[in-house]
Amino acid sequence: MEIDKRAYKSIKEKFSKIIYKKAIVNKKDLPNKEEIITLTYKNKFVAKALYNPKSAIIRILTTENEDIDYDFFYKRIKKAKIYREDILNYKNTYRWIYAEADIAGIIFDKYNDIGVMQLTSKLIEREYLKDIIDIFFNLSDLKTIYVKRGKKGERIKHKVFGNREKFETIIYEGEAKFIVNAKGHKTGFFLDQRENRLLLERFIKEGYRVLDICCYTGGFSVHAALKGAYVVGVDLSKKALEVAEENMEINNIPKDRYEFIEGNAFKVMEELIEDGEKFDVVILDPPAFAQKEEDVKRALKGYSALNYLGMKLAEKLFVTCSCSHHIDRELFKKTVFSSAYRAGKELFIIDYRGQAPDHPVTVGNKHLEYLKCLFAYINKIFN
Repeated sequence: MEIDKRAYKSIKEKFSKIIYKKAIVNKKDLPNKEEIITLTYKNKFVAKALYNPKSAIIRILTTENEDIDYDFFYKRIKKAKIYREDILNYKNTYRWIYAEADIAGIIFDKYNDIGVMQLTSKLIEREYLKDIIDIFFNLSDLKTIYVKRGKKGERIKHKVFGNREKFETIIYEGEAKFIVNAKGHKTGFFLDQRENRLLLERFIKEGYRVLDICCYTGGFSVHAALKGAYVVGVDLSKKALEVAEENMEINNIPKDRYEFIEGNAFKVMEELIEDGEKFDVVILDPPAFAQKEEDVKRALKGYSALNYLGMKLAEKLFVTCSCSHHIDRELFKKTVFSSAYRAGKELFIIDYRGQAPDHPVTVGNKHLEYLKCLFAYINKIFN
């Protein structure tokens, strides 16, 4: 398939791993089903890519004129492992494959001897999955691999390879322990916040009151409690809160040092404000408010309201996050600042961070960056 000059320069000079369908010059020759296509410019090879007629995006697999076969996947899976283990020094638990940063169409998390894959390509499932699974087993101590569909609309069949009875394990994050269930949401745990959760410990003092909004299975909550804080966690999911409770128990956190509230984050915070509650630390880690570009305006209103309420409750430290792809770092920061003005709170920015480095953002592929995590001090003026 012939591409235009802009797409050619994007791939060859800017290392882009995606181009748009509109960059194809001879669109009438595009296949009517998912295929691996060869991209050319002025009739010379440029790349091989994963094409799906349902998507506006074409995902680059390789810029080498090589076969897409067992050796192709082996080299990339091994290279990804070297980066996580030898460079980042992750050993038992990490995101092994992160989509276009490693292999388009695949996300793979390793939790000790359990692997969980999210797959978005029916073609990869049909033609290459067996080889890919064999490679993961051969390069690791994995005993079980779960395969799930990566997003709605893809007809990926749920599969289990290896020990079908093993679906749960306990992972370590610093001194914290967490239960991971491979049958849970997405890949079972949010590894992207690892470094941000560890950083939180630096600011927690014995006796602090911490509010963890959208706490899920208690990631931030456990780290805060381990440093001596009293934690209130809030989430809509009863099932997630049950796991959060278990995570507190396996970390030997006394029951009188935490409570979990099942409910809508906005309503719970409004009630806490009405009751005159205050917290030394407030953490906001909501799900993505913007799933697509059209959602951005509505999402910004949601983030604005959530941050306003959070800052009204925060006394010292304020940690706020967004995992919406379609809201970039600068736009999220502006939204947080706007909420601070409305709440009458001056913020000192301590740190503005992203996802853990095993979710790499590569040069020329800004779309791989999605997580924003801002740490701020609530400045008080003392008379």
